[in-house]
Amino acid sequence: MTNPTFLRVATRPKWVGALLLALAVAAVFAGFAQWQADRTFRYVPKAPIDVPMVPLSQLAETSSAFLATQADRLVSVEATPMPDQCYVISSRIQLVGKEASKTGFWLVRPAITAEGKLATLALGWFATEKESVNRCEEIKSSPQLTVLQTFRGLYQPSEEPRASKGIVFESLSVEQVINQPGIADSVDAYAGFVIVQKPEHIGEAILIGNNPGETTFNWLTAFYAAEWALFAGFAIYLWARLVKDEVNRQNREGRID
Repeated sequence: MTNPTFLRVATRPKWVGALLLALAVAAVFAGFAQWQADRTFRYVPKAPIDVPMVPLSQLAETSSAFLATQADRLVSVEATPMPDQCYVISSRIQLVGKEASKTGFWLVRPAITAEGKLATLALGWFATEKESVNRCEEIKSSPQLTVLQTFRGLYQPSEEPRASKGIVFESLSVEQVINQPGIADSVDAYAGFVIVQKPEHIGEAILIGNNPGETTFNWLTAFYAAEWALFAGFAIYLWARLVKDEVNRQNREGRID
């Protein structure tokens, strides 16, 4: 007499068929769990802000911290680029079409506004460092490009200062720009910089695209995903439990296998 074992009972055609059914049900539940899991983490792009252009002096105050609500605002500023002041920012991503991009350099100049404040202007994009540096050297003393004019563009927060090599910087830090030789120590400057869109006369117009959005976590869909995963596991557990009960029943009856 041999007592039935779990393996012996489970490999009988009846219970093999029951296992296949349980696996099919578990696969359906697992599919629902995956579907809910995919919805748990969602990338939400920032909606474009439909607001009119404002003078920079109305949007922000000099010698004050940059506010999150000021980012990406379309501003205008009447200013004169400072003579003998021009810098290049490396590793700048330029959008090409809807999805493609290329990396190059920005040409940046500090400028004095009509109110005597300092505004940092990102004026154009260049493909190579040589092009941007040469253009910088050309316009430093150009009287045609050192006149009072109105610049229009997007106001952006200053970046963390990084290493520099001459007039080539690795980041656009307003603090780093205003600390360069030839700029007064007591200058009253705006905390952010303006990516100039008009006039477009130095290099390519800078295209940075929309602001990055954020990834949100949905607790409700996460709960549903865990719930469906639990159901999938329960389908297999139920099959195993029924097989175990069958083994116990046969053992109580003293069945000979």
